[in-house]
Amino acid sequence: MEYETIDDEVRKMKVNTSSVDRIQLYQNNVKKIEQEKPQQREDKVEISSQAKDLQMASQLIADREERVQQLKKQVEEGSYKVQPTLVAEKMLQYFNKK
Repeated sequence: MEYETIDDEVRKMKVNTSSVDRIQLYQNNVKKIEQEKPQQREDKVEISSQAKDLQMASQLIADREERVQQLKKQVEEGSYKVQPTLVAEKMLQYFNKK
């Protein structure tokens, strides 16, 4: 009978030892995580120059479309007035470049 009680005590000690080991492992893991937190980086997004150009181009297209719609409306209403001197200047600039 003495052996049974000693075995029981040894088993309890093993359980207690493994519990202590598990607690220490947990505490060590918590410490590691806490140490790593300050080192973590924040997310950062950088837009390439090509993407910026595409954004500007899409804005220019939208602005141009709005201007075309305004001109169409003026033409339909008969309120659009051609400025011959401005047209002539633009034509001269265009042909002088070639």
